[in-house]
This record gives sequence, C-alpha cells and structure tokens, in this order.
Amino acid sequence: MKRIIPRIALATAVVLGATALGGWTAPSQAPSSSDVATHRDTDRDTTVTIYLTRHGQTLLNTLERVQGWTDSPLVVGTNADGSVLDARILPKTVGTNLRAREGAFASAYSADMKRHNETASYILQGAGQSKLTVGQDSRLRELNFGKYEGAENKEMWTEIVEHMGYTVDHDAAAQAPADANRQNGGWQTMQGIAIADQGLVAMMAAMKEIAQEPTDTGIVLPAEDCTDASTRAMAALNDIAKKAVKQKEARVLVVSSGLTITCVIDSLGTTVTSGISNVAVSKLTYKNGAWTVVSVGDTSYRQ
Repeated sequence: MKRIIPRIALATAVVLGATALGGWTAPSQAPSSSDVATHRDTDRDTTVTIYLTRHGQTLLNTLERVQGWTDSPLVVGTNADGSVLDARILPKTVGTNLRAREGAFASAYSADMKRHNETASYILQGAGQSKLTVGQDSRLRELNFGKYEGAENKEMWTEIVEHMGYTVDHDAAAQAPADANRQNGGWQTMQGIAIADQGLVAMMAAMKEIAQEPTDTGIVLPAEDCTDASTRAMAALNDIAKKAVKQKEARVLVVSSGLTITCVIDSLGTTVTSGISNVAVSKLTYKNGAWTVVSVGDTSYRQ
C-alpha cells in the first residue's frame, strides 16, 4: 500500500548491600536522593533515534492489491525487461548504508507480519547484525482496510474518493488528468486531488466508514482510520523509546507500513506530502519524553 508527547519513565537504581559480618548479612540500602537525581539526569540526556522504515515490496504490492492486515512475502520474480525482481536485496542495501552512515543498531522491532519481519531481518543482514533479535509488535501493523482487504487498489481508492464527493472516470488511465473543475480524472489523479483538498486523515476516515459496510455475504469487518493506527503505533513507539532510554540505546530500527508511518508522523505535527516508498526511512528522535520528526521517507539509503 500504496502530538502525542508522553512523559518519560524515570528509571531508578537499587543498591544492594551485602556486607558479611560474622555470618550476618547487612540489609539492603535504599538509594540516596543524590543517586536517584544523578540517574534521572542521565535519562534526560539520552536521545534515542528511531529509524522508522517501511517494509519492502511485496507480492500484493506488485499485484496492486490492498494490503493492510492481509499479509504477503517480499516479492521474487522477473521484471518486464527480463531482469531479476528480488525485493530481498534492497533492505540489505539499506541496512549496509544505515550502518555506514549512522552506526550500529542497539535493538530492532517490526510489526508482526511476514513482510515486516523479513524486511527487518534483511536490513540487519546488510548492517552485519544478523544475530540481533527482531522484537515483533502487532501495534506496528498497517491500517486494517476492512472489506477491502485483498481487493484491487483501484476499486478501494475509487470508492473512497467518490464517497468524498469527487467523480472518477472509470475508463480512463489511472493518472489521466482531471477537468477544469478538478473532477473526472483517473483514479490516482482524483486520489491525489482528494488528499490535497481534504488531507489524508479525512480520506482514511472515509475509508473506515465504507470499509465497515457489509460484504456481499453480509459480513461486517472492522476497519481503521488514521487516529486508530497512529494511537496504537505511537503506544508501541513510546514503549520502545522508553525501554531504549532505560537501556541507554542510541539507535533503534523499527519496520512498519506506509500509511501507518504516515499517520504517525502526521500525529506528531508534520504533514507528509507524498507516499512513503518501500524501504524508505523516516528518522524520529525521542528525548525527555518528546518526539521530533527529523526526516520523512528518505530514499537515499537505498542507493
């Protein structure tokens, strides 16, 4: 598929005294106020950088199918010109370049689906850190697209923009231009116009509304909007960052999905103006309980 500011958890040190005097062991001593203050000051000085990365190109990406809670592996095939299409290569390149330019990762996390875990594992291979365990967290998943899961992208986005009051030329090419009234263009053109006019949050709210309508068999499936996705993903990122602070980890790899990453960054006050490409890296920092968006959708690590 194509301001939450939490308070930091303050770690405290426990000093255990074990002085043996004639078979008697001294009781544990509580840390002094100066010990605690020193530890807190150290935590405040800790900056964690999160490399929030979109997963690699998948089979369903290639087939132009909606992929939220539906999963598929990284694609391996042949391009139209006969060249090899192997989506496992690019994450390795990104990992190599991240290691060279930024340094080693202290920890790594991904959403709990195959495409996320595969991408994180290949990035770590490229970084020379294959032995680093990838923690999986379902809160980092892509949006749930309800009844549109597995459907053609064209079908879903056409119905969304029409629900938002735009008209789509169903027979036109995807990027066919709109008319003078900003209507009747191809579905991708109208998708871009709708986002430019009303924003991604409004578009995802429209998607959630219609994606929860009954299917042809009468089944109602849950769906999510940007608020749903950013709330759960930010909860995961806050937990990851707080743990990193406690363990003095400077750099953390996190692999998620394009729209979830976009919704997270939007919730932090930065508007994403274009789609986030496969294995593009968005850099966030966390210090003293506050998040800063440093960069969005950086593709330079892919080269």
